[in-house]
Amino acid sequence: MERLKEAQALFKQPLTIEVLRQLDQLEKQARGEEADRIGELWEAVMADAEDELLNQAREEGLL
Repeated sequence: MERLKEAQALFKQPLTIEVLRQLDQLEKQARGEEADRIGELWEAVMADAEDELLNQAREEGLL
Protein backbone atom coordinates (compact mmCIF):
# COMPACT_ATOMS: atom_id res chain seq x y z
CA MET A 1 0.00 0.00 0.00
CA GLU A 2 2.93 2.27 -0.72
CA ARG A 3 1.01 4.30 -3.31
CA LEU A 4 -1.78 4.90 -0.82
CA LYS A 5 0.73 6.31 1.67
CA GLU A 6 2.14 8.56 -1.05
CA ALA A 7 -1.37 9.72 -1.95
CA GLN A 8 -2.23 10.47 1.66
CA ALA A 9 1.01 12.44 2.03
CA LEU A 10 -0.09 14.70 -0.83
CA PHE A 11 -2.82 16.07 1.42
CA LYS A 12 -0.24 17.45 3.84
CA GLN A 13 0.53 20.18 1.33
CA PRO A 14 -1.73 22.78 -0.28
CA LEU A 15 -3.95 21.42 -3.03
CA THR A 16 -2.67 22.46 -6.44
CA ILE A 17 -3.19 21.12 -9.93
CA GLU A 18 0.19 19.39 -9.68
CA VAL A 19 -0.91 17.60 -6.51
CA LEU A 20 -4.06 16.45 -8.30
CA ARG A 21 -2.00 15.23 -11.26
CA GLN A 22 0.17 13.21 -8.87
CA LEU A 23 -2.91 11.77 -7.15
CA ASP A 24 -4.31 10.76 -10.53
CA GLN A 25 -1.06 9.01 -11.48
CA LEU A 26 -0.91 7.14 -8.18
CA GLU A 27 -4.49 5.98 -8.63
CA LYS A 28 -3.73 4.74 -12.15
CA GLN A 29 -0.68 2.81 -10.91
CA ALA A 30 -2.48 1.20 -7.97
CA ARG A 31 -4.50 -2.01 -8.13
CA GLY A 32 -7.35 -3.53 -6.17
CA GLU A 33 -8.15 -2.21 -2.72
CA GLU A 34 -5.30 0.28 -2.86
CA ALA A 35 -6.75 1.84 -6.03
CA ASP A 36 -10.19 1.97 -4.43
CA ARG A 37 -8.86 3.71 -1.35
CA ILE A 38 -6.92 6.24 -3.40
CA GLY A 39 -10.09 6.82 -5.41
CA GLU A 40 -11.91 7.67 -2.19
CA LEU A 41 -9.42 10.49 -1.62
CA TRP A 42 -10.98 12.30 -4.57
CA GLU A 43 -13.99 12.93 -2.31
CA ALA A 44 -11.71 14.94 -0.03
CA VAL A 45 -10.46 16.86 -3.06
CA MET A 46 -14.01 17.71 -4.07
CA ALA A 47 -14.82 18.91 -0.56
CA ASP A 48 -11.64 20.91 0.04
CA ALA A 49 -10.58 22.34 -3.32
CA GLU A 50 -11.52 25.76 -4.58
CA ASP A 51 -13.82 25.96 -7.59
CA GLU A 52 -11.08 27.27 -9.87
CA LEU A 53 -8.87 24.27 -9.10
CA LEU A 54 -11.75 21.86 -9.61
CA ASN A 55 -12.56 23.46 -12.96
CA GLN A 56 -8.94 23.14 -14.08
CA ALA A 57 -8.90 19.49 -12.96
CA ARG A 58 -12.08 18.83 -14.96
CA GLU A 59 -10.58 20.45 -18.05
CA GLU A 60 -7.57 18.13 -17.77
CA GLY A 61 -9.78 15.08 -17.31
CA LEU A 62 -8.70 14.45 -13.75
CA LEU A 63 -12.28 14.52 -12.45
